[in-house]
This record gives sequence, C-alpha cells and structure tokens, in this order.
Amino acid sequence: MAASAAPAPPHVLILPYPAQGHVIPFMELAHRFLDRGFDVTFVNTKYNHDRVMAAADAATTTFTGLSSRLRLVAVADGIDAGGHENLVLLNAAIQVDIPPQLEPLLDGDGEGLGKVTCVVVDVAMSFALDVVKRRGITSAALWPASAAVLSAMVNARKLIRDGVIDDDGAPLNLKNNSFHLTESTPPMDATFLAWNYMGNPEAERMVFHYLDSIAQTAATKADYLLCNTFADIEPSVFTDATPTNIIPIGPLRTWRRPTRHAPLGHFWHTEDATCMSFLDTQPRGSVVYVAFGSISIMTAEQVHELALGLQASGRPFLWVVRPEQAGKLPVEFADDVDGSKKGKVVGWAPQEQVLGHPSVGCFVTHCGWNSTLEGIRNGLPMLCWPYFLDQVTNQTYICDIWKVGLRVASAEGGGVVTKQRMVELLDGLLEDESVKERVLKLKKMAETNMSEEGASLKNLNILMENFKR
Repeated sequence: MAASAAPAPPHVLILPYPAQGHVIPFMELAHRFLDRGFDVTFVNTKYNHDRVMAAADAATTTFTGLSSRLRLVAVADGIDAGGHENLVLLNAAIQVDIPPQLEPLLDGDGEGLGKVTCVVVDVAMSFALDVVKRRGITSAALWPASAAVLSAMVNARKLIRDGVIDDDGAPLNLKNNSFHLTESTPPMDATFLAWNYMGNPEAERMVFHYLDSIAQTAATKADYLLCNTFADIEPSVFTDATPTNIIPIGPLRTWRRPTRHAPLGHFWHTEDATCMSFLDTQPRGSVVYVAFGSISIMTAEQVHELALGLQASGRPFLWVVRPEQAGKLPVEFADDVDGSKKGKVVGWAPQEQVLGHPSVGCFVTHCGWNSTLEGIRNGLPMLCWPYFLDQVTNQTYICDIWKVGLRVASAEGGGVVTKQRMVELLDGLLEDESVKERVLKLKKMAETNMSEEGASLKNLNILMENFKR
C-alpha cells in the first residue's frame, strides 16, 4: 500500500511597504517563519527587488538552504523610472497596481510553493487585505514602528471626537503638550501624533489622512494587528488601563545567525569587511557610529560641521554617508580620516552587526524605529537627530521617557549644529554612566522578550501556531 504524501507545509506571503526601513524587519520576520517550517513568498516592488538582488549579488554572503523555501517575487508598482522618491505618487499607484498581481501568487502560480495559507502585510499595505479576505485566508498586519504611533493612528477618529485633534489631525486642546487616548490611560506626548512633524502643514494634512486610512483598514480587516515592539518599553500603550488589540512581537532580530554578513533585504551593498576590520582595530566602547537611515538629508554646511566635529572629538568613528550625500563632505575628508586610522566613511553598513561590535560606544542616529530598537538591543547610548514623522516620537522615547540619549538639536531647531556642539554632546553622552546603566536595563528587557520564555516570542509563536491551523 503506497504511503500517503506528506502534507504541504504552511505557506506565508509577506508584503512590506516599499521602503528600506520596512523591508528589513519584514525580512527578519520571514526568517522566523522559515525557522518554524513555513514556506515564504516575499513580495517586493520590482524597483526594490532589483536593488535587493543587486546588493546580494555584490555581497560575499551565500544564502544556503533557503532557495527552495524562500521565494523572492517582484511586482510592478506603476511608477515610471525616476519617480520612486515621490511618495504621494507611489502611495497612489501601488494601491491600484499591486492587488491584481497578488491574486495569482495567493492561488499558487505553478512556481513550486503552492497556494498561500496565510498572509502578513505591512499596515501601510493594508489595501491588499481585500484580495486576501475574498479567499478566506488568515491575515496579519504588521506595523514596523512604535505601538504608540500605531495606537494614535488607530484611535485618530476618537481623538477627533474628543477634541484632541481637528479633522486634519492638527492638535487642538493639549494640556502640558500631551493628550490621553482614554480618560484612564497615561498621558502621551504630543510628538506621538507623529504626522504633525513634517515641517509643512499641507504635507502633514495629507500624511494624517493617509495614516488614518491605512490604520483603520488594518485594524478592521486583518485578523491580527502586530507591532515590532515589546511591552516593557511602551507602557503608555501596554497597560491594564489601555485596552488594545496590538500584539507586540519584537524586537525582531533574526540576523543573529552564525555569520558576520548582513541579512538579505538591503537596498545597497553593505561594506561588511571594511566596517568590521576597522572596528576590530579599535578599543572597546570607543567608536562613535553615525548613520541617518535611507532617506534623511542634511545640508552641505551641516555635513561639513558634523565632519569637523567628529574629527575634533578625538574619538574613532564609523560614519555611513550614502553615495548621493558623499559630495557634501569636506574635500579629502574621507582619505584624511582613513589615513589617520581614527575614522572610516562608508556608503552603507551592516548596521546590526556594527552596533553589536564591542568597540562601538554610542550611536548618532536619525531615530528611525529600526535604529532605535537596534541601539537598545545592543545597549548603546544615542545622540538623536530626527528628520521627520515618528523619528521625532522616538526621540521623545529615547531622551525623555527612557533617558538613554541626548538631543542634538533643540526642539525649536535653530540652524546648524556646530562642531563644538558635537564635541560637547559626545563627551556628555559617553561620560554619563547613568545613561549606560539605563540602556543596559533596556537591553536586558529586549533580550528577555525574545527569549524562549519571553512575552514577545510567545506572542509570535502563538501567531504561527494559529497560522498553521
């Protein structure tokens, strides 16, 4: 009698928003699913898929053992070449162009992995949930930023009814620059209304309505609402007095595998060997790591002052300057610091590996949520230099609530941050033992949450078990 065929493994389709800060945590989640026996279809826009594959081809990393179970798929985003930096056009186009392309992927298109049995979409891609629900497929929506901002987004219409914000999201009646989601919840800082930090009222209005739309769709149409966070660091959201359906499953950190190479998913080639060999030669806890994410922009004058400040500090530094920003550096700066063996400028870095290196002592950051969690997970004090949106929220967390960092610029702005100011800030941060003690406590909390008995890992395991049913 012939043996019956083994049942097909569960198959998850993962759809991140087309931005570097979204693709990385979603790829980390994909590896978690692979670890638990799932097949994974990972969907990028063709523009980003090509960048990911080019960066992977340029790296020395080989992704063995995954090719048959991890399928990387490209879908058209409806944007012409050269238009991908216009987020208004991109957000409009993907809502029209991507859903029809998901249908054959969900149904199994003959590529070997079969029908999709569960789906995780970015909250910012929640428009795709209609296609998923029509097929009766279990779904989750993941927000790769803080739960506080997600909670404010989900509750935006209540905040309008309560007179906290107007119909376009602008703050109205804030007391002590704070608000309450409900009468019984702790106060939340005004910066948690992240859409109000664009520097342009019209842009803030548009962003508010976009965030409100995607949050309402995710909250009402996904079976699970997930967040890459852990409850201990966001007490204003995860308290007994704050009923929430947000499930914390972070901090995701699947890069911790037996390799020094960056995980698949980067848009740029990471200069692994250059970064790690430089760090290997520096004293423990001495290096200032400087990185401002994938889209932050500085004026040439500010880049110049920062460069001089890093040199004047006398501390070794590793500075990520994206290729399109490199022309703003002082003439021969990179060669000078390279020759001195005290500094290194690279185009892109394997950030988690860098932050985990014992020679790194602090992190000068734009305060993106991924960077914020990576700083915490590695127990590093932070200098905060946010650009917009929830980066300002995260600065509030780092400097005012967790007290593990300092602001580079004042709340009022005030122009260029001078080299002297940079030296003062670095000295103040690295010489403050209380900051180091507090961030090490957060590091321990993060590790606990993703340990076998940790709350976040338990939440993730429960989700996967439910997805297998």
